[in-house]
Amino acid sequence: MTQEARKRGVQRVLLATLVLNVIVSGAKIVVGTMIGSLAMIADGYHSLLDGSNNVIGLVVTRFAYAPPDPDHPYGHRKFETSASLLLGLGLLSLAYNVFEGALASFQKPSLPEITALSWFVMFGTLVVNLFVATYEAREGRRLQSEYLTADAAHTRSDVYVTLGVVASFAGARAGIAWLDPLIAIGIAAFIAYLAVGIIVRSFHVLTDRAAIEPVAIAAVVAKVAGVKRCGEVRTRGGDAVYVDLTALVDGGMTMRAAHDVADRIEQAVHAAFPAVVDVVVHLEPGE
Repeated sequence: MTQEARKRGVQRVLLATLVLNVIVSGAKIVVGTMIGSLAMIADGYHSLLDGSNNVIGLVVTRFAYAPPDPDHPYGHRKFETSASLLLGLGLLSLAYNVFEGALASFQKPSLPEITALSWFVMFGTLVVNLFVATYEAREGRRLQSEYLTADAAHTRSDVYVTLGVVASFAGARAGIAWLDPLIAIGIAAFIAYLAVGIIVRSFHVLTDRAAIEPVAIAAVVAKVAGVKRCGEVRTRGGDAVYVDLTALVDGGMTMRAAHDVADRIEQAVHAAFPAVVDVVVHLEPGE
């Protein structure tokens, strides 16, 4: 798949989910205000945050899939990774705000007026969130998009938030005012867990942590005809992995024969590790 096709695919997914997020967030904010449900209103703004993330993604992918240039010889994929890091930080901030609001609610618990419309909106939201999370995760894997994968994790957190609001509705109908803030604390903890995972993965890519075990690549290279031994192997990246390796060959080889060995090494690595987008081979004379 070309970079241009990948970019168009990511933007198509983000645009579709943006429309759904705006519809869902608007419905929850309006109905939540009507019935006096702070949990539902907060969930509405949570969904609105999803919409803003889609907008950020649309802007970012315009640059992330641009071809390499003199200033960015390795391409622009880390633009997407940087956006994923910001998304994780936003999730962490959201978790803190939910936790803080839940603690405050314990001091002044209140019971919202639950209506049939509120139930309809929340169950409709649940269906939309499940669809969006599954759709984004599948397309994220197919398009090798870190941002879509991260946003899918965010949307999965929405499913738990929605279930929490539904549970608070049941608690309100039963007259249990403290159930709403208790569920909110659990939701905050789950969101924080997802946020830390996204932040750690993004940090590893931005700091060039090894993306593939060197021994796995060395084993593949060692089987290539003409290679005596695979020396140092370095990798970096996330969904797009760059490999730099040293292979020891017969020092008496002609330039043409050595070039053919390097080509076979590149082909073998690409075949064994589909995430690899570039392989730099250093040939050295071996004993």
